[in-house]
Amino acid sequence: YIDITTRMQIELRYLKIEDIPTIFEKLQNAGLTTYQTGTHNFRNIVADSLDEIALDNIIPTNSIMQKISNLFIEKNEWIGSLPRKFNIGILGSVSNRCNIYGQDCAFVLAQKNGIFGFNVYLGGKVGEVAKYADVFLTIYEIEIFTLSLANIFKKYGFRDNRNKNRLFYFIQEIGMENLISEIKKDANYNFQSGGITYVNMEQFDPAFGKIILKDGSFAVHFITPAGIFSGSDMIECENLCEKYGGFGLRLTTEQKFYIAGIKKENINELLSEKIFLKYKNSSSPYFNNIVACAGTEHCSYGVIPNKPDAIEMAEYLSQKIPLDDGKIRLYWSGCPKGCGTHGIGDIGFEGCKAKENGESVYGVNIFLGGKITNEGKEAKQLLKSISLASAKPIVKELVEVYKNLKRKNESFEAFESRVFSKYSTGAIGFLMKYNYLCEKKSINFKLELSQEPESAKNESFEIFSFGEQLYKKITGVKPYDSIKDFRPSINQKPSLPSKITSSFPKELDEIILKMIHPAKEKAYQVFSELIFDLESVNG
Repeated sequence: YIDITTRMQIELRYLKIEDIPTIFEKLQNAGLTTYQTGTHNFRNIVADSLDEIALDNIIPTNSIMQKISNLFIEKNEWIGSLPRKFNIGILGSVSNRCNIYGQDCAFVLAQKNGIFGFNVYLGGKVGEVAKYADVFLTIYEIEIFTLSLANIFKKYGFRDNRNKNRLFYFIQEIGMENLISEIKKDANYNFQSGGITYVNMEQFDPAFGKIILKDGSFAVHFITPAGIFSGSDMIECENLCEKYGGFGLRLTTEQKFYIAGIKKENINELLSEKIFLKYKNSSSPYFNNIVACAGTEHCSYGVIPNKPDAIEMAEYLSQKIPLDDGKIRLYWSGCPKGCGTHGIGDIGFEGCKAKENGESVYGVNIFLGGKITNEGKEAKQLLKSISLASAKPIVKELVEVYKNLKRKNESFEAFESRVFSKYSTGAIGFLMKYNYLCEKKSINFKLELSQEPESAKNESFEIFSFGEQLYKKITGVKPYDSIKDFRPSINQKPSLPSKITSSFPKELDEIILKMIHPAKEKAYQVFSELIFDLESVNG
């Protein structure tokens, strides 16, 4: 059993202590190391999986990565000496295939005055994307900048509270400009101001199962759901590389890999190999881009099993809301530490405990709207402490909106920017819970979203607009003859919905009427109170 991780690494499981020295020796002979992969160290540097070979790779970064690694790896003065762990990423491609904005220090493809190099972004972590530092580096300046940044962080970074010792909090305290000023002093080098960031393209490689490379060959995608894999299967895949591919296995930050360098005429033969009966080259959009960290089975911090939960969700959505095209990133973290990078998922899941029928059960906090293109964006929390049993049908309601309103081949990330972002998180959360209740109680009056709402993310306006829509759906008539600025122009009292439509549950009457109540002081103003009342009805 092995895990493929979100830092393009391999975790070996169920090893015997007496075998560890031999394993270390074999790893070293293969050019691999376990040094500094944990605790307060510089972790491995992430980059484009298809660095040097992808068609959109402008600057190959492998040699740069080696130079940066050589500054710190197996150097006594850097082993366990930092205030906290430190993640570095470098991306020389137009597509973000490595979660570049989730790093403490990110070097991102850029151009200035006709020269390609890297813009610097600093302070990324779980819950925060790295921020623009207004520094442009050529390939020759990255070592200088990195070493000075390391010196500053090691000497002055916070050490009093482990939860707040990351670079993000240091920048928050002293400011980005002051940090860059000190780096310049330490390096005795006047780095240029920032250039134009070039990382702005979504990559759909997993959806189509392959991507063309610079030499005309292909990288063929290989899905390992939630990163669960085995040594024997990896050996078989490496044998396929020997047989078909010229660039070996390329791990991804989505816990999968590419078999790279496959000639076009050999792709079908490769995909007919026995291993692809067990694993897939491309699947439903719910499996193509799924991520899940270790969870309770392999991590002491895990709150929920996580990997099986992620796979169950993907299977459920594949059955209930099948998608022929598009892309949706479902990222799962088993606890708030966020090793499953839930904060940048299209839909993110963070393991927690929830209450169901008065008992404590496994649950998730649900997030929406993480971005990996342009300058990245952290997801916002939609719903809190949802039981795993309820999470599947609740999320189904969100994905159904995507399916019904999306354009052909439109990714969830692009759809969220075009539609969901025009609503408050409270509005989206209410839609999910209300429509779930309709499904549960066989109510045929679901809420729909407009692609161009006029409510401007004002919660009281959104509530009135939703209430007006539902009342008309339920009764077949408008609640008011005249409406201005999301309030009735004349004082009239609508009839109870269930009196007009007997199939509508009476217990929801007061909720619908309070959404559209003519007196502002008696109407819902925020979704939290509306959802509270809805949950009381739902039980």
